[in-house]
Amino acid sequence: MSLQVDHHRRRVVILERAFELFAEEGFDGVTYQKIANRCGISRTSIYKYFKDKDQIFIYAIKLSTDKMSESVRKVMNRANLPVDEKLRRILRLTVKLLDDNKVFMSVVLDYLTSLKLSGADVRKKASSRTFGFRFLLTRLITEGIEQGVFRPGKPELIAARLYCVIEAYVLNLTVTDMMTRKECLALIDFSIDDCLARTRTRRGACAQVDAP
Repeated sequence: MSLQVDHHRRRVVILERAFELFAEEGFDGVTYQKIANRCGISRTSIYKYFKDKDQIFIYAIKLSTDKMSESVRKVMNRANLPVDEKLRRILRLTVKLLDDNKVFMSVVLDYLTSLKLSGADVRKKASSRTFGFRFLLTRLITEGIEQGVFRPGKPELIAARLYCVIEAYVLNLTVTDMMTRKECLALIDFSIDDCLARTRTRRGACAQVDAP
């Protein structure tokens, strides 16, 4: 009797093990054979699921962000949570994800740099991965303005401002090491507080909300 292979689970395991390897050895240091050895399967088996190392790398990133997306959905579904607090919590979750994967973020930066040097359209690749996040920020800010939580303004520009804080923190984690997590969260709170309507304060907005 032949054993049934759970192909979805095997695919996830390959990505999880590859993620670990990329964090340990960098993109260039990882080979198909190393991934196969870490997974305990043959190299040819991996080709059944992924066409090349680049695809494994991209999907490993997606697997990580998908886990983040599930946490974000839980925040979004909290009907009792004010829109500004939803925004804060989603950005806090993002900062935590970056902190938890600091080494891997350095690998991603090296990967994008090598692509740029090779003449690839890095902007297109990066925007395809960040569009959904920026859209979510814009959506929440738009709702906040419509509800009177935030003062009138351009949602896209406010979202870009918050996104720039996240980008700056990525640069901090991977290169400069000049901003603490506490400072980043304080900057996020300051940026959101600065958008609140004058009749609403952060203390009032959060008074009836439990801790994240």
